[in-house]
Amino acid sequence: MKHRDHSRKTANTHGTSAPIATHRPDGRRWRLLALLILALAVLPAVYALLPLITRRRLLRLVTAKPDLPAAPGRQPAWQVGMLRPDGLRIIPSGRSDASHVLDPNQFSDKDIRHSYWVATQIPAVLNQLYCWCGCENRGVHRSNLQCFEDKMAVDCAVCQGTAEIAYQMTRNGVRDAGKIQAAVDAKWAPKG
Repeated sequence: MKHRDHSRKTANTHGTSAPIATHRPDGRRWRLLALLILALAVLPAVYALLPLITRRRLLRLVTAKPDLPAAPGRQPAWQVGMLRPDGLRIIPSGRSDASHVLDPNQFSDKDIRHSYWVATQIPAVLNQLYCWCGCENRGVHRSNLQCFEDKMAVDCAVCQGTAEIAYQMTRNGVRDAGKIQAAVDAKWAPKG
């Protein structure tokens, strides 16, 4: 049995053999194919992240401070942090349950553990309270409850103190969130 040479050769006019040119796609086709594969890989990720990006942008628009002062004799439009007629400084939104509050038992410090435990006890009250820690200025939180849904409250005496005021007042029978907000304001609002 003879060994076959699979490489094809042709004879040219001078009697020597030269390899036949194989067809290769030019660089443009490869680049186009690479771009198409990249687009197919990236587009689902962008589509999945779009709601998060849009939600943050909307939150920034809702919590943004107006650039222009109010016309003389007119009150500026309400914004987060301004006192409303009901005594609150936010419009409660999001969850009012403790389903996203971090587990208090993960903290070794007893005061931090207690603060996160409080958030699990009165989430609907904390969801109505403005927290003077300033986290809403970064577009992160809208209520004191949300400070306990991540580690914001771990190092923040304002977050912890707001929750403790609310907890003590609800234990004493105060159910009006406007009155609780007034007590929080008296303790934590900037003076002057």
